[in-house]
Amino acid sequence: MKRLRKPAALLLALVMALTLAACGGKGASKTNPAVGKYIGETVLSFDEWVPMDEVYDLGDNYIELKEDGTGCFMLDGDPTTIDWKLDKDGVLTLDRDGAICNCTLKDGLITVNDYFGFDLQLTFRKSGGSTGGNTGADEMSLDDFAEVYGGDWHGMAGLTDATGAFEELNDTAHEILARLVFDGNGDCQVWLAMYLEGENDFNFIDTYARVVPDDDTGLELRGTFMGGEMQDGILSVDETGALYVSCEVDSDLVDGSISLLANLRHLDDENWTDEDYIPMPESAVEYYRGMTFMEIASTFEIDTSLIPDNGSGDAAAAIPDGGDNGGLPENYPFERTTSNGEGEYGKSNPDATGRADLATMQKVRQELWDMSSSESSKLTYDDIKAMLGGEDGIPHTGMDEKSWNSEKHAYGWYNGEGDYYVLYFVVRDGDEFYTAATFSSSVRGDN
Repeated sequence: MKRLRKPAALLLALVMALTLAACGGKGASKTNPAVGKYIGETVLSFDEWVPMDEVYDLGDNYIELKEDGTGCFMLDGDPTTIDWKLDKDGVLTLDRDGAICNCTLKDGLITVNDYFGFDLQLTFRKSGGSTGGNTGADEMSLDDFAEVYGGDWHGMAGLTDATGAFEELNDTAHEILARLVFDGNGDCQVWLAMYLEGENDFNFIDTYARVVPDDDTGLELRGTFMGGEMQDGILSVDETGALYVSCEVDSDLVDGSISLLANLRHLDDENWTDEDYIPMPESAVEYYRGMTFMEIASTFEIDTSLIPDNGSGDAAAAIPDGGDNGGLPENYPFERTTSNGEGEYGKSNPDATGRADLATMQKVRQELWDMSSSESSKLTYDDIKAMLGGEDGIPHTGMDEKSWNSEKHAYGWYNGEGDYYVLYFVVRDGDEFYTAATFSSSVRGDN
């Protein structure tokens, strides 16, 4: 594995070698939903979140919170004993002999905002993706599982670690649907579909799960995805009612591998927030409200006859005619395939369409290319908007809240056929000024 150790990480390792003590404490209990083991997930390194095991790969990385208020913080195989306290707002405080580590705990994810006085940010996710509480498998019967996991789900899926033939899908997010039908004997038929533009030959096939009542890590997911047998496939429901789907594949049919992590909610669940991974855009939640599962599935342009019958009478629907909207429903509110971001932020018109035709996007790209940097840096958001036809851009979902609040803004324009033009702005003197852009290969044209 490629080593990505940063200077801050090396300094931390040196300090830890001098100060960390062995872990102690009593065995954990299931009575407090916060109690449990949280596995190291990511490290913020030079403004980029990278997998923790690429920075700390000498040993285990986890935080364990015990019922008696003690715990263990293990980083790079070096353990230290901690005391912990969690308030009702999700503020988690870790105390190491008077040194304080400030964290937050939400939906099974611990975010370390500073590591005992060091400017180091880390995330740890609860084992199995579950946040404990009354969804633990060791406390649930087969009927309980069917009630919690069964039904129709809709959300967003993020694709990462893409290589080879899948490389163009790296760090993209897509809509995803799931129907889970239990047979009462511990078997669950899982139908999954992800919206992919164009040919969709490498989606989910023959997926299923089996309930193991004494296993508290969720349901084990099996089947084929993107042309390969799923590895480490997991379905888990957290205490907020969100369904998480995660898996990895190394495709047997094409040269490539990919990882997926998806966040879904029941169709009638209106508890989406910007804290969800990955949040369904607000406009989409509103757009889909009241639609049946089959009506949503028909917009994916897939064979809905393969969806298992759950006895609801929700029959297959014909694929709607998208007309000039790239095969999407009329007045569809957002680009279905986006960069894998944390949500929408910004000040643009809430009714923004972000619409621009390909020829206009190509023309504007060339005009900006031909300008000197001193000329283009004087263009405001309103200038760019006018050049692209006057429609407001949609705040780009690839911009996280931290970036937006640091006065780096991004807006996207799309034509509904997979072509996009995302422009970045910096804030000066109360206005937004153009600084850079990314775009699909079609917008580049022949230049």
